[in-house]
Amino acid sequence: MRLFLNKYLPDASAPSDIEVAEGLAAGTGFFLVKEVDISGLIRPRDLFSHKGTYGHALIVAGATDTMGAALLAASGCIHAGAGLTTVSIPESGLTALNTLLPEAMFTGRDGLGEPEAFERYNAIAVGPGMKLADDISNEDANLFQALYQLKKKPAIVIDAEALREMAVNRNMFNVMSSGNILTPHMREFDRLFGEHKTWWERIQTALDTAEQKKCVIVLKNRYTFIASPERRLLINPTGNPAMAQGGMGDVLTGIIAGYLAQGYSALNATMLGCFFHGLAGDDLATKQFNVTASQVAAQLPGTVRKFLKEVN
Repeated sequence: MRLFLNKYLPDASAPSDIEVAEGLAAGTGFFLVKEVDISGLIRPRDLFSHKGTYGHALIVAGATDTMGAALLAASGCIHAGAGLTTVSIPESGLTALNTLLPEAMFTGRDGLGEPEAFERYNAIAVGPGMKLADDISNEDANLFQALYQLKKKPAIVIDAEALREMAVNRNMFNVMSSGNILTPHMREFDRLFGEHKTWWERIQTALDTAEQKKCVIVLKNRYTFIASPERRLLINPTGNPAMAQGGMGDVLTGIIAGYLAQGYSALNATMLGCFFHGLAGDDLATKQFNVTASQVAAQLPGTVRKFLKEVN
């Protein structure tokens, strides 16, 4: 993987942006992800391949009144190219799942409390649209505990309420095994790691934590920062203000899980997911004023195809 050192300067319109810009300009471990990096990572589909070739992802998400988050995450996973996608949602969402995403399969939560339940999956995403941490059921709490302590497992994308539960029950974070991907936005990040005054402080905390826990941290906001276990900060350049709508993070979680299922490493799946998620939004923004999360998921295969055609 070739990454190019770049003095990537955010628009210095706010004090936090100025501090980030100065820090990145002086840093030696900060990299801007470029098209050549992505073209070197993305693999073409083999002529003699089948659904088993591209892995099996599990999406654990949704609650009775927040089923949309689960559907968006599953849609992102399917459109990212996972061979099989199984969704664990409350049974009240089955009609919506079967109607909107007939490609997806279903499994109940009651069978996911034991480590053996996860052996059939190549990737797992957990958190979008689940119950609030202060109102979490024992069933979901046990599920989180079982997931975070898995040793022989695929990487897990930890998002939304799963991150909130970590912040409330700090022991879950402490026992989390290595190799996972955390995808917090700014408020989720500060809830988990404590209040930060600047983005530069958040970047340092992300790098420290990624190195110590051997995980990947995706710090989402105006610019997406990816902290790697090797203490490198990768800056994703794609995306635009038209994407500033609810559900985008749910789709990104599913996309990253989709790439994990296909056999990409945690870091590479994250790079691909962030880059193509933003690029799909960029493609849509050339035609319309604002972009919805479901549109980004549906646009993804066409965007990847267009990208490969342009770079090859």
